[in-house]
Amino acid sequence: MRFPFKLSALALPAVLACTSSTPDQTITTPTWGVPITGGTMLVVGAGATARAVIADPDRDRIVIVNLSDGKILGNTALSPNDEPGRLVEGANGQVHVALRRGGAIVTIDSNGAILSRRDVCAEPRGLAYDATNDHLFVACSTGELVTFNGSGGDAIRKVQLERDLRDVVYNETTGGLTITKFRSAEILNVLADGTIGTRTKLQTVFRFGNGGPIGGGDLPPNTGGGAGSANPDGTVNAIPTVAWRMIKTDKGLVVSHQRQVQGELQTTQDGYGGGGCTQQGPVEAGLSVIHEDGTTTSVRPIASGSLPVDLAQSTDHSVIAVLTAGNQGVTIIQTSQLDQHDDNDPCGGGGDNGNHDNLGAPTSVGFSTGGTTAAGGTSPGSLVTYYPEVPAIVIRANNGADAPRVVKIPGELGYDSGRNVFHTQTKSGLACASCHPEGRDDGQIWTFAQFGTRRTQNLAGGILQRAPYHWTGDKPDLDNLMNDVFAVRMGGGTPTDGQKLAIGPWIDRLPAPKPLAGVDPDRAARGKALFESNTVQCTKCHNDALMTNNTLQDVGTGGAFKVPSLLGVSARAPFMHNGCATSLADRFSLACGGGDKHGLTSQLTPAQIDDLVGYLESL
Repeated sequence: MRFPFKLSALALPAVLACTSSTPDQTITTPTWGVPITGGTMLVVGAGATARAVIADPDRDRIVIVNLSDGKILGNTALSPNDEPGRLVEGANGQVHVALRRGGAIVTIDSNGAILSRRDVCAEPRGLAYDATNDHLFVACSTGELVTFNGSGGDAIRKVQLERDLRDVVYNETTGGLTITKFRSAEILNVLADGTIGTRTKLQTVFRFGNGGPIGGGDLPPNTGGGAGSANPDGTVNAIPTVAWRMIKTDKGLVVSHQRQVQGELQTTQDGYGGGGCTQQGPVEAGLSVIHEDGTTTSVRPIASGSLPVDLAQSTDHSVIAVLTAGNQGVTIIQTSQLDQHDDNDPCGGGGDNGNHDNLGAPTSVGFSTGGTTAAGGTSPGSLVTYYPEVPAIVIRANNGADAPRVVKIPGELGYDSGRNVFHTQTKSGLACASCHPEGRDDGQIWTFAQFGTRRTQNLAGGILQRAPYHWTGDKPDLDNLMNDVFAVRMGGGTPTDGQKLAIGPWIDRLPAPKPLAGVDPDRAARGKALFESNTVQCTKCHNDALMTNNTLQDVGTGGAFKVPSLLGVSARAPFMHNGCATSLADRFSLACGGGDKHGLTSQLTPAQIDDLVGYLESL
């Protein structure tokens, strides 16, 4: 065995008597639980002072645990619905925490006392810290990049970049930043002056030689590399998407992400993949390395786990752990294995150098109430993982020579069947969250044998009020959708009544994406007047609180399709049922349902179209 951890030691420790019923472990109400995001734990310090700082978004608090003795050093309550997320270490033992729904950053000391809370943007996501200048950088999914002094005070710079910003890493050499875009997995290299310098695309790789195993069907002839097409050698492209996590290592920046395997999907039993190396699904988990010279290396995918939500590296840089929430797995690899290039063999044999079988197999600690959602590296060869539902952390020390140690964190058990089924992978290798990360959408276009191309729909923002479901409205309710898509196409098995009852209310609690930042209010007001006017008639279909009448309409794109809600629409590019509009402005082109079938827009000037777009961006 070449693994730095003895995988046999990762079984559920016998000491987990802490899951027995105690006064502070009553099951919470069904309102418990937020989407899994990863990146919600940070390990700081070393030796006897090493501590885990845990952002607990389910309970809106920050917990600090001394890792040497398990003592709880801090248990700091936040405001309801703050939803703490990413953390970064600042000066003097301080830790800065992004509040994903609270729209702020909070700074705590080594004991968890809140030193400051500062408003930043509607949806703060990634954090980075420049120790030389005491600068704290915040990347927002609404497009802002905000700079603060770590010691306190208002923002010292705010620049508007692009939607969907995620993780951010500071470059000490150049003074610039590297920022991931969540759904597209694109990498933005931001210069010290706040402008975008270059963009990096992670490597596309090839999958499934001699035919397409998605759902067991054959691939169509080569049609130029689009979704559903095959290359001349019978392989298909696997395109990086959904960059869950990026961390800095001595090998470069490592990104855990998904890949869309561009085969043709079936709507039949196991139509999204039946499991195993010859029947894999359309989404796989992978790793990529971004080197200092800007080149990227695609590392072999983690074929047996979905939702690679988090990464952690040991302090001696020898090993990296990848957390796959879909199977509650922890895959441990040697950092040297990041040099191994991907190949056309998702099953893990042979390849570029024949060493892919050295990758650690996913293992689970086995908590019955849910899986690991965050990780951190501590002393050499040690790993800490966080299990929010228990809640507890598990410490694996001394390269796995010691039995895993469980530290119970104060707090009640938390469990929601809806959240659990949403994040649990089926035998197709897919979880609901694979295509709907964080309850939203992956921005991908899929090719179906039965009806052509379809764009993933957004789920967040009042799902229970938006029936019927699917672009053609063929699913009258969520029960019907679960019985078909989850049970049949994804191979998830028949969902229980409890799962079907729980998943709708859980998704329904997820808010729609916040509007794009920086929209000119005068422009948006002019667009609103046009949108609501009798001459343009947008409100005939996009009305009421969710801005949809839930009907099917033919807007010139080849048939009658569901009217979507427009809440948070600027976060959902590309647009329309087939993704024909790459931008909101493109939606008004004749090639994508423009003219007078999708509102009466043929008479509008380019300036008026721009105003309409401004209003849509403000929703």
